[in-house]
Amino acid sequence: MPDPYETLDAAMGRFLGMRGVLDPTQAVPGLGLSMSEAMAMRQLSDGAQTQQDLGAGLSLEKSTISRLVDGMIRKGWAEKSRDPHNRRYQIVRLTPEGKQVAHQVADVFHRRHARWFAALTAHEQDALTVGLTALLRAIDKESAAESGATGT
Repeated sequence: MPDPYETLDAAMGRFLGMRGVLDPTQAVPGLGLSMSEAMAMRQLSDGAQTQQDLGAGLSLEKSTISRLVDGMIRKGWAEKSRDPHNRRYQIVRLTPEGKQVAHQVADVFHRRHARWFAALTAHEQDALTVGLTALLRAIDKESAAESGATGT
């Protein structure tokens, strides 16, 4: 019987590679954006956010989110301005062009995920849904415990 930890490790590695995390040209072919940019656009599609909240939602460090947002601004996909309620914060929002790209990203992801899901049996679909939900709960619990242990 295969070792479940090795199976999970191999599956996660393959999944991340196939999902385009490691190669920006694979995230959304033809759009020229990284997976980080794609995920940021999906998050910003719900509305403007502080740069700090965007970073927290993507689990990215302050300097990393700053570079990510600056790159999206250079591409014309986002803009930022000072928060009128707290001038220390930057508010990030998608531009009209960024909203179009975000819509394309969401459409590509939806179609890709629908194809993958349709290739599974009903039993596999149920198992995947339950398993991924449980795995995310375990990851969230561990992350919360680590954050509490470090005082952040």
